[in-house]
Amino acid sequence: MLKKLIIRWSVFFIVLTVLYFIVNAKVHAVAEASLKSAITVTVPVYTKDELINNLESRLKYLYLRTKGVKFYVYKVKKRENLWTIAKKYGYSVHTIIGCNPQMKTYNVNEGQKLLIPNIGGTLHPVQPEDTIKTISEKYGVEESVLKNTNFALDGDLRKEFFVFVPGKRPLVNLLNENMQKKYALRDLFVSPLGGRISSPFGKRRHPVTGKASVHGGVDIAVREGTPVGAAASGVVILASYDVGHYGVAVFIDHQNGYITHYGHLSKILVRQGQKVRQGQIIARSGSTGRSTGPHLHFTVKRNGVNVDPLQFLW
Repeated sequence: MLKKLIIRWSVFFIVLTVLYFIVNAKVHAVAEASLKSAITVTVPVYTKDELINNLESRLKYLYLRTKGVKFYVYKVKKRENLWTIAKKYGYSVHTIIGCNPQMKTYNVNEGQKLLIPNIGGTLHPVQPEDTIKTISEKYGVEESVLKNTNFALDGDLRKEFFVFVPGKRPLVNLLNENMQKKYALRDLFVSPLGGRISSPFGKRRHPVTGKASVHGGVDIAVREGTPVGAAASGVVILASYDVGHYGVAVFIDHQNGYITHYGHLSKILVRQGQKVRQGQIIARSGSTGRSTGPHLHFTVKRNGVNVDPLQFLW
């Protein structure tokens, strides 16, 4: 009886052991197959040119490397420009320029795509000699601010292409050559006043005559009596209450090949021959001469030829 019992238990344990090894083998086989079929996640590798010229690649790159800031691909709408887009997001045009290194001009066209952040700042193109310390010194920000906005800044920055610097303008010497030249022009003049550009430079239908014509400056819509400042230092060569279609106007020679005109004024605060400094109040806006409402007509002449004032004004 005891012998039979031992045999039965022996057979039971043998069967149990065989079943264990069979099940274990199947589990390992399933696990191995799952590992082989699993999706391999890899971090995308980008080239510098790809990140500069491809917005989608730059968007993905920044998504993995920034925190507390979101980027979007924005499609320019009809009649929009960099200034109206920047105003929509509550920051300056410098942010859009700084986040779009592919741009070579201020002009944008309907349907054009731009990379837009949800906060003001700029992308710093990492240089070979850069460290987090040198970047913070270049922009005048604390290292902690950069670390709070960008991942992995404690490592080797030579592996990085861009660092987002919140609240700062792009460094002009790190922009592409075309934009460097345009920024240099912006240093020549400041805007004579703040307001809405109601009529840009170039071809248009004249608001008074209704005829096709070329607008030699820009019209800035403001309330009558708004202070008008000199766009740059110079000498007043004309200050008159009767300058034809300009009405009341002031002309300033900046003695570097540039002359600026300020038309449709209501009051003149300078005299002919007077030296003025940049930003000095020279007049008050109005609607004199050939005008449909209160605004400032602002003209820039370079060596006697009218040029678009928006080349110079932010």
